Amino acid sequence: MLTRILSIALGVAILVAFAAPFARDAYHRYEVSRRLDTVMDDSDRAALAHWHGDAASFGRALFERCERERGAGAPACNRYKFAFNK
Repeated sequence: MLTRILSIALGVAILVAFAAPFARDAYHRYEVSRRLDTVMDDSDRAALAHWHGDAASFGRALFERCERERGAGAPACNRYKFAFNK
């Protein structure tokens, strides 16, 4: 009986250990998309849905694109910076 309980507890611990990084990434992706929601347009939202990297790298990509288009240090690009900075 005790071995069965320990086996179940070990199985649950292993499952949690494997699921935690995916849950953390999903939550971080949600947080970044929520922060960027006011500054993204529809094409940016579609790009985020198909983005294969993490959410912070998407925020950095938007920031870098803005700096390429408007110049380095442009005040308009600061709105993207807060999305990937913690």
